[in-house]
Amino acid sequence: MKRIEIKSLAPWTYGASIVFTAILFFFLGRLSLDKIESSLADPFSSSEVFESPALFLRPHLLLKNVRFHWQKGIYVDAEKLALEAISKSGNILAFDRPESFSLKILSGEIRIPYGSLEKLINGRLLAFADSPLRKIHISPIFHKGTWKLKMSGEVKLVVWVAFEGIANMKIDSESGRILLENESLQALLNPYTKELLNTVGVSFEDLIRFPKGKGLVISGNRIFFEPFSVFPDPAVEGRIAEIKLNEETLQIGFVQEQELPLPKTNSKNYIYVLGGKLLFGGIQVHQGRILLQDKNESSPFEFSFAQYRKTLSLSEVKMEEDGSVLISMPDSSPLD
Repeated sequence: MKRIEIKSLAPWTYGASIVFTAILFFFLGRLSLDKIESSLADPFSSSEVFESPALFLRPHLLLKNVRFHWQKGIYVDAEKLALEAISKSGNILAFDRPESFSLKILSGEIRIPYGSLEKLINGRLLAFADSPLRKIHISPIFHKGTWKLKMSGEVKLVVWVAFEGIANMKIDSESGRILLENESLQALLNPYTKELLNTVGVSFEDLIRFPKGKGLVISGNRIFFEPFSVFPDPAVEGRIAEIKLNEETLQIGFVQEQELPLPKTNSKNYIYVLGGKLLFGGIQVHQGRILLQDKNESSPFEFSFAQYRKTLSLSEVKMEEDGSVLISMPDSSPLD
């Protein structure tokens, strides 16, 4: 049998092997440490949120087929809408104190009926002393192949003067605000009021002095409407992506900033509240999951922050093993 000799490695080879192994383990260790530090640095990262949906720094709300009321006659319809509730002071959000927090729209669409929009304009936008506009009435009109707004009311020009006009409504690409562009305007029964003003070099801004910060900005003949600045509490903010007019409503679509996880339910109408710290029905909840389900799903789930606590006593409450709370609730639209 032939003997096979294994020659000993030179001392420098052992040294190189040891150095290489040390370097390899050093980099593997750093890689593991980076992963650990990364997971500890942001426990509320987007990937973690979807794996553990309750982990939000602030309470989040997901609305499905909800008629959301601020006051009697002022409401929006939401087929699907994601919101973040932001407390104005402190870390705990008081669910039944709408004046203490605001709502940031994260994604979705709302529909505002024209009657609700009209009440918002007259009851909120123009409800201040020395307002230059009053008695505004709006309605949709199909004009030149598209839906537009027909507007009438009175404007203060030394004395109150009746006016009527048709306006396009779109998103201003520069500011992101809603822009109203008048196609036609008549005052004092003169159907050529707009043309007459243009001829003499007089703009709407020259005629109508509207205070700053009131939700309406007039620049030349351009009228910018900021609806969310005049909503009652809770205040609302959101980046508008598009608007559409139809025969019944003004539709506002929002830039998608964040999607929320769906609850495990077969309910068609609900409000899903998850994460953060909140005071709900007198009980403090931390990183909870609360599902408000509509008792009667034949119509949209009507909900009002100002009135929900009264209907909570008429609701059926059930707690699941995982700590989530299911509440079957009747409508809670405002009484006044």
